[in-house]
Amino acid sequence: MLKIYRNTSIFIILVIIGVQWGFYQNYTREFPNFIDKTYIIHIHGALLMSWLVLLIVQPLLITTGRTQLHRTIGNVSYLLGPLIIIFLFLVGKDGYWRLIGKLPEHDILAFIVLDSRGFISFAIFWALAMLYRKDSAAHMRYMIATGMLAIGPGVGRGLINSFGVEIGTALTITDLINLAIVGFLLGYDIYKEKNYKPYLVVFIVFLIGAFLWQVRDSDAWQSFAKSYAAIFY
Repeated sequence: MLKIYRNTSIFIILVIIGVQWGFYQNYTREFPNFIDKTYIIHIHGALLMSWLVLLIVQPLLITTGRTQLHRTIGNVSYLLGPLIIIFLFLVGKDGYWRLIGKLPEHDILAFIVLDSRGFISFAIFWALAMLYRKDSAAHMRYMIATGMLAIGPGVGRGLINSFGVEIGTALTITDLINLAIVGFLLGYDIYKEKNYKPYLVVFIVFLIGAFLWQVRDSDAWQSFAKSYAAIFY
């Protein structure tokens, strides 16, 4: 069990590397003179990096036997989680208005897939992690899932910036990466006769998100996104 916690920290470190790779060109290297970046973007980034660091530290505290400190620090997630959900929504709203006049309406409405599925998926995983906080196995799996959500924005941008991959293709690739990782973990839990339900839920959420990205150009999504923007943005 301790090996699983250690591997979790290593996995999240790799996710952070992917995030830094993706955001270096258009964000990190601009420090401290950021170009066309709002305070919402800065707060959003700081909150998510804090969350990822938390996902590294917490498993390590378990492996070193500092369970009480793990619980104490874990209380931060009750504040950090809702703040991340709020700013995931706000950064989507901010991005929507910043793209008005720069891109065709069709493309802007398509990008709402990314914004809406991001904060809704995080909210689901965070809420389930808190709900099952006394079930360490389920809690850990949902927390890992919150970290996996950073793969799309990070690695996706990395593929775009470093290799010139088209954004639709890049995010399809990262969706497949997420599904492959969760699918492997789900299969492993089934094989080892562990509680497979958490990763099944995670897989379904990622699958729905991947499906929505593939139908972003459809009339159904465009109509929904236009209504969504009119109500919430």
